[in-house]
Amino acid sequence: MNSQEKRIIAGVLVGIAIPTAIYLLLPKTAVVHFAYISLLLAAVVAGATLWRLSKGGKKDYLTNLAFPLSLKSYIALSALMAVVFSTLDVAGVWSIGWSYYAVLYLILLAVTAWRLLAIGAGQEKSQAVGEAVKAQTSGWKMLQADADSILLAAPAELKADITAVRDAIRFSDPMAKPEIAAQDAAIAKDLSELKALASAGKAAEAQSLCAKLQAAIKDRNNRLKMLK
Repeated sequence: MNSQEKRIIAGVLVGIAIPTAIYLLLPKTAVVHFAYISLLLAAVVAGATLWRLSKGGKKDYLTNLAFPLSLKSYIALSALMAVVFSTLDVAGVWSIGWSYYAVLYLILLAVTAWRLLAIGAGQEKSQAVGEAVKAQTSGWKMLQADADSILLAAPAELKADITAVRDAIRFSDPMAKPEIAAQDAAIAKDLSELKALASAGKAAEAQSLCAKLQAAIKDRNNRLKMLK
């Protein structure tokens, strides 16, 4: 159990202990009973939600920010209703009736649950989009990695030409589209051939292929712009 989980458990225990201590001192009316139950439920819900977030990892950065904000309003309103309704009831000034109190609390709980579910759905959607983008860009990023490795091993007379190819790949749109799949495959094939030529020291052929690659990458980028 890490320190964050320990703090969550401690917070829940405090959230239970304080209302219990106050509850024991008050007359046991129906409104006081329900106020006590609502505060205990708020502590448990908050603790369970924060516990879930502690297991979520770094990918849940959106929910890690949004969930506590939603819980703060839920806990604050639960506590406010409990204090106001219990105080008025015990003082004999006015009693809301526990059934009406329950309806208000259930509405608050439902709104909070809806907000948390909406935030969770948004997080899942953003993760799905991120994975889709990653899948569509991974191929082009691999070409950039290949170009980097070719440049490191290239002889001095080819470094300028290969650098130009590497930079053309680096500053291109990495998104993959079915319409340009054949071009991407041709660029990957030429890059593989460039590696072989550079390793064999065939400078003239390698330089010619670098010029061809730059032109192909430029044409690929122009076609990709037209598809957007």
